[in-house]
This record gives sequence, C-alpha cells and structure tokens, in this order.
Amino acid sequence: MTNNQKVVLRKIIYAVETGGQVYGQQDYSDFTEAYTNSSDEHAITIGAGQWYATEAKTLLERIYDADPEQWEKIDKVRLLEQVQTANWECFNISRVSQLADTIIALISSKTGVKCQDSLMDEQLATYADEALKQGVTDARAQAMCVNFRHQGGQGAVTRILAKTQKPYTLDNLYAACQTDTGNQVGAYKSRQKFVYNALKTYFPESGETGMSAIDKLIQIAKNEIGYLEKASNSQLDSKTANAGENNYTKYWRDVKPSYQGQPWCAGFVSWCFMKAFGQEKAKELLKHWPYVYCPTMADLFTLNSNPKVGDIVIFYRNGVFAHTGIVIKVSGDQFWTVEGNTSGGSTIIANGGGVCQKSYYNSNLPGTKFCTPNYSLVKNTTSVSDSDTTKKQNTRAYIAQIKKDTKCYTKSNKNSPSKLFPKLKKGAVVEVMKYTETDSSGLKWYFIRIPHPAEGFVFEFVPKGAFTRITEISK
Repeated sequence: MTNNQKVVLRKIIYAVETGGQVYGQQDYSDFTEAYTNSSDEHAITIGAGQWYATEAKTLLERIYDADPEQWEKIDKVRLLEQVQTANWECFNISRVSQLADTIIALISSKTGVKCQDSLMDEQLATYADEALKQGVTDARAQAMCVNFRHQGGQGAVTRILAKTQKPYTLDNLYAACQTDTGNQVGAYKSRQKFVYNALKTYFPESGETGMSAIDKLIQIAKNEIGYLEKASNSQLDSKTANAGENNYTKYWRDVKPSYQGQPWCAGFVSWCFMKAFGQEKAKELLKHWPYVYCPTMADLFTLNSNPKVGDIVIFYRNGVFAHTGIVIKVSGDQFWTVEGNTSGGSTIIANGGGVCQKSYYNSNLPGTKFCTPNYSLVKNTTSVSDSDTTKKQNTRAYIAQIKKDTKCYTKSNKNSPSKLFPKLKKGAVVEVMKYTETDSSGLKWYFIRIPHPAEGFVFEFVPKGAFTRITEISK
C-alpha cells in the first residue's frame, strides 16, 4: 500500500470510527467505556481509530516511548503503572475518572496524534497484505477488506470473500457485504456505503508515484494562487470585451474556444478541470461545459450542505448563487477554497483580482451549497509518460548549494516567477531532483525541492548554473 493510499484510507477509517462519516474528520481524543458499543467489548476503546483493549495499551505505550518527559508532565495519577501491569483485555474505567482524563490528555497531545496516525498506517498496511495473501490484488478492493478487517476482524474478511463473486473488485465486495449477516459488518449498512463511496471518490488506484483525481485537481488549482494577468480589450473578441479588464485572466483564453463567454470565477473552475483531466473528461465530470453562470451550476448538480475536499462550492449571496470555487481542505466547520477572479481575505467577492486561497466557516454561510463531481469517472490521472515524469520529480538526484541569490520559477521559463518561494539566498542547501527540462532557447532547468516552514516542501525550477553539487548523484 502506497503512502498516498494509506493517508486516504486512514481518513476514511477515522471518518467511520469517530468522524461522523465525514471524510477528513476524526476525534483523536475519543474515549469509550467498556460495553458501550457491544456486550462483548470488555475494555475501553480510545482514539480516532477506536483502539480497543490491548490495542489501546499498545497506543499508550508508544506515546510514552515517543516522549517520556511529556507523559510525566501529564500523568499525575500513575497511569503508567496501569499500562505496565493491568490486564488490558478487560481494562474498564469510567469516562468521568482521573485515569480517563489523563488518557484523553495523552492521546489528544501532538505526540498522541502522531502515534495514532503511525499506528493506524502500520495496521492498514498489515491488513492490506493479509488481503493480498487471500487473492485480493485490486488496490481499492484491498482497501475495502481493510475496512472489514478493522471493524470485524480477519473472520469478517474471510466470510465476505467467500460470498464475493470473482474477480475481487470493490464493486463485487460491496455487493457481497450487503448480504452479510455477520457481527459488526453486514449490519452497518451506512458505514459500508460511506466507505464504498469514499474509496470511489478519494482512493488512488495508481502506484506510489500516482495521485488521486482530487489531488491532481487541487494541485492544478493551488499552482495558480496569486496569479493575476490583465489584457486589453483588443486581445479578446468583442463578445468578452464588455467584462472589464480586471476580469481578463489566462484561464478563459484556454477555455474560450468551447464557449464565447465571460472570464469569471466559474471559468476558473472549468479551466482547472480541463487542465487536470482533459477537455472531454472535464465535460463528463462537470455535466455542462464550461460553467458560465453560477445559478446554472446549482441547477446541474445534487447539492449538499456539508463541504468535502474536491467539492465545488457555490456561494449564496443576496438571494442567488453568485460565486464559486474548489474546496481544497476541510476541518470541522471550517473549509478552505481556491477561487478565480476574486480578491484576498475571507469575504466573498465575485469579480476583481486573480486566484486566491481563502477560508470560511460553513455555519456563517447560510444558503451556500456544495456539489461533488463523480471523480470515479477518472480511472487514472497519470499516463505512462506522466508517471515516469512524476517519479523523476519525486526522486532526489543529489544535494546542492546555491551559488548566488537566485530567483525560483514555477515553470521552466523566466515568465513564471514563484510567489510562494520567490528567491533562494546564496549558500542555501536544496535537493535537486532527477527531473529536468530544456526551454526553447536551449537553457536547461532543474527541478528542486526546498524545505518550507508552512508547506513542508516546495518544488520549484531554477536555471542551470544556479548551484553547485555537494553530494554524489544517487544510484
């Protein structure tokens, strides 16, 4: 199971365990007393992944091992002795107790959250390998088996596989689990439906170097944040000239051959889908090509009130659907977007500016709706040649030191200066990846990875001659 797949599947499992069946939501501080879920559960269950009994003990041991000093600051009731000596197969304490409060403080700490994610990823990989040994080779089908395994144990997986029509695909597994009468799986219809739909929507089928359809769309959108390009009326045909120069962006000139309309926020959404998946697939995903009017968008989709990553948000203002964007992140009531033809800040502005990343609180936006394109129509976002490119972009060739103050570029030309990382100082150390490009003038460009305090890493282009290699090329 790839790292990308584990992250997606972890979010799905968290969502059905403690996140209210909302993708990307979870409760790391969850504490459930014994017997709450079932008369067969004789011990407590804790954390976003609902670790029960001896699993709960394992999680707490990892938190202690990761940061004993933090544990000692939090543990004033000698919980560690209980972890080391008590029988956790039947460890039952009240939710309103000092021991429970201490456990909650530990599992909800930064170290506790990291340990939960790490433990979950290890379990997911183990469960996927178990499914593979049982003949399940399809990635999404393996993920569905992981869901069964996490909920009902290995017996549940074996039981459902026995009644699944071959080949073992996600669709066939889902059909089989609908007829299941075993404990903790077949009875939970809404859980299985959520997992099935979430795997269809978010789970990447490709290998380590691929990305899900939603990831690719978001990457396209985020790459354009802050971009603003004005053009005079003479540069566009008369049918768009009345929009005003602040509305002219490069996106509409890519989309415009399909429709002679105005370059506004909905055009940016169309452009992102076209760049991510190609025009024909974008037409299929969007149902109307291209979007030109927000109320039209609202009529074309089934709308929902809660945002999900990859949704198209349609803002409701002054009695009409008036503005749109792409949801790139969700955390509880708050969600983040990328929007075209808008301005900075958190207010909704339909016209004026370039592309911005913005955030909102859903409860403050009465009437705003969200629609989810059928991303399952995109079977693979990475072609064979693209896959090779992506692999090179993610593989380090060597480490280098910048020779002089150097500008960074988002593309391999000097017309694309980076706004996120505009300049590297002399002496800075960067990772040079195996991917290079050569522009029309013959200048060679190198793809580099730079540590960034907020983004983790940033990928940029720099021209030949900007750095000196300080390690040998990797084999």
